[in-house]
Amino acid sequence: MDQKIITPRRRPRGKCAGQRTNQSWVATDITGVERNIGNNIASGKTVLVDISAHWCGPCWAWHNSGIMDKLYHEFGPDGTDDLRIYFVDGDPASSMALLEGASGSQGDWVEGTPYPIIGPNGEGSALADIYGISAYPTLFMHCPDASAGVEIDREATWEQFLTSWKNACPSAFNNGAIDAHLLEIESGELCPGEHPYAEVFNQGSSALTSATLELKQNGAVIETKNWTGSIAPFAHAEVTFDNTTVTGPTDYEVDLIVTGDANPLGNIEEAAFGPVPDAPNTSLSLELKTDNYGVETTWELLNGSGDVVAQDPAGDYANATVYNYNWSLNPNECYTFKIYDAYGDGICCTYGTGYYKLKNTWGTPNVFIQGGQFGGEEDKGFGTPAAVGVNENALTNGLSIFPNPTTGLVNLQFSENTQATVDVFNVLGERVMTSTFNTNGTRTMDLGALNNGVYYMNVVAGDLTATRKITLSK
Repeated sequence: MDQKIITPRRRPRGKCAGQRTNQSWVATDITGVERNIGNNIASGKTVLVDISAHWCGPCWAWHNSGIMDKLYHEFGPDGTDDLRIYFVDGDPASSMALLEGASGSQGDWVEGTPYPIIGPNGEGSALADIYGISAYPTLFMHCPDASAGVEIDREATWEQFLTSWKNACPSAFNNGAIDAHLLEIESGELCPGEHPYAEVFNQGSSALTSATLELKQNGAVIETKNWTGSIAPFAHAEVTFDNTTVTGPTDYEVDLIVTGDANPLGNIEEAAFGPVPDAPNTSLSLELKTDNYGVETTWELLNGSGDVVAQDPAGDYANATVYNYNWSLNPNECYTFKIYDAYGDGICCTYGTGYYKLKNTWGTPNVFIQGGQFGGEEDKGFGTPAAVGVNENALTNGLSIFPNPTTGLVNLQFSENTQATVDVFNVLGERVMTSTFNTNGTRTMDLGALNNGVYYMNVVAGDLTATRKITLSK
């Protein structure tokens, strides 16, 4: 069989293509369920159709940006129920093996994808023919009151995509003047002194000025927040539960109650919070490798007040190049590292093998935060240790404890050969474990018998001491 040649695009076209005439197709997804786009549209849903190919690099980058997952979570059947998404492998050779990452595919398209997938047995290629596409990936938006789907561009963030959706389908956002729901908490890492919070999104046509939020743990309400303020239409704001303190990884549920809410769907959200990881010390470094589009990468480091204390230099980064930056930070402070990709496909792994690594600058450079696969932005918080005395500094500069957070096993790496005693204390100051050993190289302690939470490891070697906070999350 001859295979239709479709050119993958890295760049969107910049404007919408002409409308397509078919808004009533029926196809069977990989689970055997029949999907009827006409029924979706008739019931008032917006439908997003992503026509890709299992071998297509730009398709894979878009798929892994997380933007469609985010939209589906917030506005799909388990959110506000306004949106349906279909992923279509339009290649005639589509099969379950290829969709699950067999040779010839970019990877596993099925794992972690919450919306229906259409492809094998000619189902996907039939839809590609219906839309008459000329490149992969191509996205079409079908609006409830339109006669045909319209091609739309990919965007770097879900907020930008939401704006495109709203502009293309204004009728999809007419639930009423009052319509609020909760957004997913994407990172629940908290700095010392911070509290659990909720993200309230206003989908109504008027400003949202009041709401009641309940924070629940194990089904019981532990804090009620009567919030007042102003959230503009199609904006979101953070609401904090000031009376709840998180000492270790904890799962919560947040309920949103708004008087007169036109669409109460999406008003319950689960959230997990825990402390940010600790940096080894205050002398840290960033190792950054760009992908094949270095011009798209920027970054910044913010302190606890939100001030930028370090950022990428002026000018563009070269492609596939390693850069190193050293930071001397304040003790006992919380920092946030933010990295951005202007195109929205991160710095790994479709267009090169870019990465970022945060590590200490003394002794063995232990990496405590790293990444590369993200969409348009990734934020990573961390805390620096408190200021220490001369004796403690001498040991601290030769001591590394990792990983942190840990699931149980903790490695202690020393630069000096001596005998050390390690005492582990809980947040109440109670000693819960102790161990003594010679510090020649790396030693391991198993905290697996302890409960999840924050602990302090006090290390004594001769007349030298050092204390480190560590988070246990099994």
